[in-house]
Amino acid sequence: MGAFLAPFFNVILLILSIIQWIVVAWVVLSWILFAASHTSFRWRHPGGFRFLETLNDIFGRMALPFLRPIRRWLRRFNTAGIDWSPLVLLVIIYFIRELLVVLFNRILM
Repeated sequence: MGAFLAPFFNVILLILSIIQWIVVAWVVLSWILFAASHTSFRWRHPGGFRFLETLNDIFGRMALPFLRPIRRWLRRFNTAGIDWSPLVLLVIIYFIRELLVVLFNRILM
């Protein structure tokens, strides 16, 4: 039975890894875009800045469906204007991944 379920667990782990890297890429790009918008890079390299904006928009649109429910839940707390949703999502992905590994190991035994 374990050999039958192994591909499904691997696909789920792969999807979780893809979501994780999308969120990490979006966070890093948003930091780079923020720094670029507060320096002269924006005016010296308008094409590069538009490219950064486009990349940020693409990764933001991919990450937003996963972050939206966490943001709704975090609105209840006073977070002083800090968006903690990417960090919370990464922690949730970590716990899901570890839970799946433990469950898969128990199925194999």
